[in-house]
Amino acid sequence: MRVRLPSLLVLLAAVCIAAPVVAEQKYNPYSGKWETVRPGAELKYNPHSGTWNYAAPNASPKYNPYSGNWDMAAPNATQKYNPYSAEWETASSRSELNYNPHGGDWQYTSPGAPPAYNPYEGRWEYPR
Repeated sequence: MRVRLPSLLVLLAAVCIAAPVVAEQKYNPYSGKWETVRPGAELKYNPHSGTWNYAAPNASPKYNPYSGNWDMAAPNATQKYNPYSAEWETASSRSELNYNPHGGDWQYTSPGAPPAYNPYEGRWEYPR
């Protein structure tokens, strides 16, 4: 069976357009690192920690009483315990604990979100 190149290119383009973009890399000029983030993430300043990180457009600093840290989080975020790291994380109320087979750790992520490869940092990460 012989497949014509134009047909193959049209099929490939359709698959790429239909596939949802789950993560992208954005450069953080304040940390000098590339971060794996969800599409639409914005660079936000956390005045409590004095750091800049990418977060959801509606994110603001939220206090985590278990760790004593202020995390940038969406309004619906809650504290969730991660039994694999023995730490409390600020995560979306819909988030699930997922294993990153490339990094060997467990993190709270959006349901069904796969880890994405960050070629700039050389590691697999879940989007923030």
